[in-house]
Amino acid sequence: MKFTCNQDTFSKYLNIVSRVVTSKPGLPILSNVMFETENGKLTMKTTDLELSISTWIGADIQEDGKITAPAKQLSEFVNSIPEEKVDIEIVKQNFNISTSNNTASFNTMPSEDFPNIPEVGKKKYDFRVKKIDIVQAVNRVAFAAASDDIKPVLTGVKVEVEDDKVSFVATDGYRLSKQSVKIEKDSGKKSFLVPVRAFSELTYIISELDTDEEWVNIYLLEDRNQVLFRLSDVDLVSRLIDGEYPEYKQIIPTGFETKCVIKREDFLNSLKVVNIIARSVLGNKMILNINTKDGKIALSAVQSDLGKNQSIFNGDIKGNDIKIAFSAKLLSDILNHLDSEDLVFQCTDPVKPGVFLIEGEEDFVHLVMPMML
Repeated sequence: MKFTCNQDTFSKYLNIVSRVVTSKPGLPILSNVMFETENGKLTMKTTDLELSISTWIGADIQEDGKITAPAKQLSEFVNSIPEEKVDIEIVKQNFNISTSNNTASFNTMPSEDFPNIPEVGKKKYDFRVKKIDIVQAVNRVAFAAASDDIKPVLTGVKVEVEDDKVSFVATDGYRLSKQSVKIEKDSGKKSFLVPVRAFSELTYIISELDTDEEWVNIYLLEDRNQVLFRLSDVDLVSRLIDGEYPEYKQIIPTGFETKCVIKREDFLNSLKVVNIIARSVLGNKMILNINTKDGKIALSAVQSDLGKNQSIFNGDIKGNDIKIAFSAKLLSDILNHLDSEDLVFQCTDPVKPGVFLIEGEEDFVHLVMPMML
């Protein structure tokens, strides 16, 4: 194998594929990136057996071949050299890389030992979503998934396709976030459960790629229980999570007794004040007291060994007065993940979920379970 490419392109794509490489894998080959040259293209692949990334870049190929080399160290070396032509040649199973003033040689492992990564070639996608919509949906939803593996199904984002929409849903049992967006292809009904980490990597790839391509093509590899996301010249493959996802639709309230139109910044500022006490309370508990007549929303927290505090802000309130308890952390989380200043908060009674909506949007909903008063 022998090829030449530009440092800036090589570095950018090497950084993308290297992110799924673990520092201490069970199999040594998983520390490596696989290189393959064919038809004037350089292909790079990495995997940790849960996530896999493949990408291809243009290169001046002098000699075809396949080999694997240490991903992290190679990436660090390429990142540290100037933007200029980079020459790579495999000599006696060493990955030799050089520029005008820098050289390095890395030990290799044979490509035959590298795990097989699914490819879709020129197969038609199952459906596709605009990349800007995926980034927004992931930001609004993924944080609500569980962070531990006690219930593996709760560590993923449920993707539900129906007609011309796809919904992204996440819950950890204490809160639930759902965002729906339009898709280009009406592909009937389907649903699958994707690890949050896969969506985190996908949004990173979207942020890094300077491309005019506005769509992410999505392929379901049902025979392998995997999903493939393609953006431009990068493929991200993720395993799917097995298991029965909770029947969440029945807990989404269809009506309300109290509705508040509020400014996100006002709510956040009050939460910061109240959290000075609430963070010392079991479960970050705070009380939300809505006064319809005065148009005031009061947040308060009490800790017997520490003290108490309160913060009040205004809202456009309709319906009944209500007093309800929530975790200050859960409320802060949702407010910090929304990009709209005008929000709607709805509730029915102190034992039913509080609901956050975005004023003027119908495709987003977030539920927060209350705490005992």
